[in-house]
Amino acid sequence: MPIWVWPTVLMGVCAIAVLRGRDLERLAAASELATWALSLLVFKSRSESTQWAVLLIDVSLLVVLAWIALRSPRYWPLFAAGFQLLAVATHLAHATDALVSGWAYQTAALIWNYMTLFAIGYGAITAPRRYAEIDALGPPAMAGAMRR
Repeated sequence: MPIWVWPTVLMGVCAIAVLRGRDLERLAAASELATWALSLLVFKSRSESTQWAVLLIDVSLLVVLAWIALRSPRYWPLFAAGFQLLAVATHLAHATDALVSGWAYQTAALIWNYMTLFAIGYGAITAPRRYAEIDALGPPAMAGAMRR
């Protein structure tokens, strides 16, 4: 895959989150952007070993997305956090099993990162309509993930 695809998709999702999303969509997109920027600083491109620094960065993104999922009245954060959990699990699988090749490790991590980003993008694109529906329901009986 060309090197310009990920930054282009990421910037597009961030722009959509700024233009159409609310605070949670913007926070998720900004967190993904920060994660990418930090990963650029610590990633070792020629290494097939476990990227421990990237794992720590991915765990921090998982914490942010899980926090959003627990407080959002929408479903997309659950998917984003789930895909990010799979990215973290991919790091751990590579660390614990030497038979997982570097190619499989990096390909799986890339797939889960795209899926996380697409979940955030979906949340941002559908935000105006979904929040209008949620606001029309009135105040919630329960907050966060319990309100579905």
